[in-house]
Amino acid sequence: MSNLDIFNLDADSLITKVPTGKTGDADFYKPYPEDGKDGVYKSLIRFVPNPKDPGKSKIQKFYVFLKDPSTGNGFSVDCPSTVGKKSVLKDLYWKLKNSHSAADQELSKTFSRKEDYYSLIQIVEDKNKPELQGKIMLFKFGKKLNDFIEAQLKPEYGTKCNPYDLFDGKEFSLHVRKVGEWNNYDLCSFVGERSPIKIDGTPMQKNQTDMQKILAYLNEGPQNLTSYEYKDWDSETTENVMKAIRASVPENRVVNEIIGGVGSATSTYSTKEESVSTPSSNDYLSEASDTRSFSQSSPAKKETVKATSSSSLEDLYDDL
Repeated sequence: MSNLDIFNLDADSLITKVPTGKTGDADFYKPYPEDGKDGVYKSLIRFVPNPKDPGKSKIQKFYVFLKDPSTGNGFSVDCPSTVGKKSVLKDLYWKLKNSHSAADQELSKTFSRKEDYYSLIQIVEDKNKPELQGKIMLFKFGKKLNDFIEAQLKPEYGTKCNPYDLFDGKEFSLHVRKVGEWNNYDLCSFVGERSPIKIDGTPMQKNQTDMQKILAYLNEGPQNLTSYEYKDWDSETTENVMKAIRASVPENRVVNEIIGGVGSATSTYSTKEESVSTPSSNDYLSEASDTRSFSQSSPAKKETVKATSSSSLEDLYDDL
């Protein structure tokens, strides 16, 4: 920088920039019903691929929301079942859920998994927040919206469509309203015919010039979509999970057995495809912390667990 620049200062360079580390909350698109007209949020978006890693354009993750017994604060923890690992959280849920005890069944909700998806989207039209139109943003959504995407990728009837395709995808109509206490997405849908992405209102063509323009455009958006992938538990997370479990499940002996690995026998439960054994929790914890034990591309199996003959947690774990 020349000393003469003191006579031509750039005012913007003097503004204190607050480091965010990871993508901030402002980069997420949030179509809340209360922000829409008459309690309904309507907008038009388009799902777009991740320019940094196109193979990870849609991130899926299971998580469980637990409570820290020492502070009373809630915290979210990624569930190892996301990547096909053993999960003490999922196992506890099913053991409690399939108990004949109403109290155990109610307690199972403490360990219930939630499912989130993350993608990049283009805001095609938003009359509620017109300043967002044309932007590339992060979008977190649930199973309902993912089902719409899956129906395009694997339709029961008709021709399949990849909504993320930049030249042959479709726009998506968001229609978010309140039903009871929950946001409802039943009236959302993919609309119109397949079409290329538009930049500043101009449809892009599949040539070198426009493809470079698209890439530069996508790179103006958030760059860390994959940071929302499943993360292995570190020692602090493991300790917090164990504290939350011990504080939530009243039968101390049961907790000690399943979490402390007491006892050598195993309990079995059946799935859609196979019958599997439930090993000691030392296996769960070591696997949850070992990135070498799985492949990120391994899908988690969805289990339908049959009720056992035990009537309470005490009985359920007698033979562990």
